Amino acid sequence: MTLIEQIRVIAYTFIYGIVFSFLFNILYSFLNTKSMIINIITNFIFFFIMGSLYFYFLLLINGGIVHYYMLFLFLISFFLYNSLFKKIRI
Repeated sequence: MTLIEQIRVIAYTFIYGIVFSFLFNILYSFLNTKSMIINIITNFIFFFIMGSLYFYFLLLINGGIVHYYMLFLFLISFFLYNSLFKKIRI
């Protein structure tokens, strides 16, 4: 992987973690059902779609190569968004 591809992957992963956290918060703000089955199905569909989108665009950027630092960067951006914007949740 070239340096340009790595920079693109790092930027994409960081932005995707923030977008994922934002959409996750929106999902839970609208998901007020008491049915555990509906919650499980909705979560499964959400994670499947979001995971598929991540790997699809990763495939376009660098051929689908996944490194361990991508997971760490994703988690950092996810928790950074939650810590900075937890008062602004929808």
